[in-house]
Amino acid sequence: MRATRMQNGVLSGIELVCFDLFGTLIEITDRRRPFAPLRRNLSAEKVQTMRRLAMTSCMALEEIDEEIQGGATVAEIVAARADIAHEVASTRLRAGVAEMLSTLAVPYGICSNLSPDYVSALARFTELDPGFRIMSCDVGCMKPDPEIYELVIEAAGVPRANILFVGDTPDADIEGPRQSGMQSTDIELFLSFWR
Repeated sequence: MRATRMQNGVLSGIELVCFDLFGTLIEITDRRRPFAPLRRNLSAEKVQTMRRLAMTSCMALEEIDEEIQGGATVAEIVAARADIAHEVASTRLRAGVAEMLSTLAVPYGICSNLSPDYVSALARFTELDPGFRIMSCDVGCMKPDPEIYELVIEAAGVPRANILFVGDTPDADIEGPRQSGMQSTDIELFLSFWR
C-alpha cells in the first residue's frame, strides 16, 4: 500500500515515462571496452568525432575509421566487433525493472544513445515493450542534443511537462530533459519507489 502511494506520488501529473536503455533498463554484465583500442592513438577531436559518428549514424566501424582517418588495423576492427557482440550477449535486465514495468501505471518509451551494433540488445528482452523507440543511430542526433528531446516530446504526444525522463547519466538523462521542459529523475531513485 505504501509503495503504491509513493508510485502515485512520483507519477503525479505524469502521462508518459521515457527511459534511457543501457545503464537504466538493461546492463552489460561483461564490459569489454571495444572502442578503447580504436581510439588509443587518436586526438581528442578525432575521438569525439568517432563517438558522434558511432552514435548518430549507421556507419560500420571500418567506415567510421576511414572517415576520421583513424588508422585502425583489420585485426583491431574485428576484435572490436567481437567485443561488441560479447557485450550485447552479456546484457541483462537491471534488477527491479521487470517488476516496475509490469506495474507502471502510464505508457513508456525509450530514448538512448546507441551505435547500431547495440540496438539488437533491446530485442533480447520481451519484458521491454515501449510505445516508441528513439535510438540516436536512427535519428542522427544524440543526448544531450536538444533535437533528440524534441523527438521524444513529439513521439510521446503529451505536453512536455507531463513527461518524466528516467536515466543514469546526469547531463543526458537529467539535465538535458529538464532544459527541454520535461521532468527527470535518476533510475536508482525511480526504482526505489517499487521496492
